[in-house]
Amino acid sequence: MPSRQLDFPVFDADNHMYETKEALTKFVPDRYQGVIDFVEVRGRTKIAVKGHISNYIPNPTFDRVAAPGAQEEYFKVGNPEGKSRREIMGRAIDAIPAFREPGPRLELMDELGLDRALMWPTLASLVEERLRDDPDATHAVIHALNQWMHEQWTFDYEGRIFPTPVITLPIVEKAVDELEWVAER
Repeated sequence: MPSRQLDFPVFDADNHMYETKEALTKFVPDRYQGVIDFVEVRGRTKIAVKGHISNYIPNPTFDRVAAPGAQEEYFKVGNPEGKSRREIMGRAIDAIPAFREPGPRLELMDELGLDRALMWPTLASLVEERLRDDPDATHAVIHALNQWMHEQWTFDYEGRIFPTPVITLPIVEKAVDELEWVAER
């Protein structure tokens, strides 16, 4: 039973999935193996892009994440008290299966009274930003992410969850190829 009943359907256009470590590596072609790596630094897992550790996403494993709605007050009234990002985000929670898999996510959506949702990947912005000087690698890793996303989530899960594949644009011909690949699925 949904936690709330509404007289109209709800299509949430701002849901996010938390990718697994293999999302950027499982399908990457051999020549790009090692472009993205997960490494341990002082007991914490970090993402390395071409051997450079990135703190762009502080916890790229997403084993612990900000609680849903953690920034609600911030987006309503801003930050008049001058809180730090950590204070705004609050206490982290353990990631639950609904953050990583479509079946449990659908169950959570039912509890919340959501009819449909767009699902955005979280790591794509890191790839494009950190590989900005290597357009071929950017396209290869983004395609690998899309392949993983299609395998893990599909691009239309039961007509209710719509994961959004990424079309990166550095090389127009490759962007068109990616769009065609996505459209076929």
